[in-house]
Amino acid sequence: DSKGIITTLGRDGSDLTATVIGAAVKASEVQIWKDVSGVQTTDPRVISSAKPVRVLTFEEAAELSTFGSKVVHPAAVLPAWQAGVPMSVRNSMAPEDPGTRIVPKLSSTETKERRVAAISSKSNITMIVIKSSRMLGQHGFLAHVFSVFNKYAASVDVIATSEVTVSLTLDEGYKHVDVPAIERELQEVAKVSVLHDVAMLTLIVPKSDSVSVLREAFTVFEELKIQVEMVSHGASNVNVTFVLPGDQLLTASKKLHDVFFGP
Repeated sequence: DSKGIITTLGRDGSDLTATVIGAAVKASEVQIWKDVSGVQTTDPRVISSAKPVRVLTFEEAAELSTFGSKVVHPAAVLPAWQAGVPMSVRNSMAPEDPGTRIVPKLSSTETKERRVAAISSKSNITMIVIKSSRMLGQHGFLAHVFSVFNKYAASVDVIATSEVTVSLTLDEGYKHVDVPAIERELQEVAKVSVLHDVAMLTLIVPKSDSVSVLREAFTVFEELKIQVEMVSHGASNVNVTFVLPGDQLLTASKKLHDVFFGP
């Protein structure tokens, strides 16, 4: 307002308010009422065969929302997660529908319906590949690289490294990032390639099932002749993310959904 006091919290501010209050009073459950019946296996507006997800852990819900799902904002999950207060996402147009429960961990009586809980995606992603022999056996190189991103307030989503190469993604959907300036600074110490209009495709899957899921996913990519630019696996216990050309995202999403959830 005119005195500089924050009066609204932005998108999904009511969800965040609910989880903050629910966490503070140690509620038995925080209910988030939407116009959809909870979390779906993918975006039903894109893939009509999307199915409801009945239960997720907080870690799965946070990863899902961070990597593209719009049902629950990742900031809204955090207070309830920290307080161990269960959540549910319900449909105000169909209150009898159980929706999706979000819990700290699955109970002994709960089992996963499927190996993959859900699929999410982000498009219009920028991928930057930084290659330099200076990385080999040297300290401080990565610190310099990330100081450049810090200088331009650029948030990195996914990262993979090898002996002499760092690949990472930036999501410019949240705010403008001066990619040309970042590229110029990095070119002083490395060879830099920038790929625009790539996409991230994320599978929410426990690490215990990830080997078979990765195998089947790459079989799909091979059948569709899709070149995967980067894979992120291991940093999270419940997340496998592929970076691929943006114009192939829809085809890959539909095929993977058929494989893991049925047509």
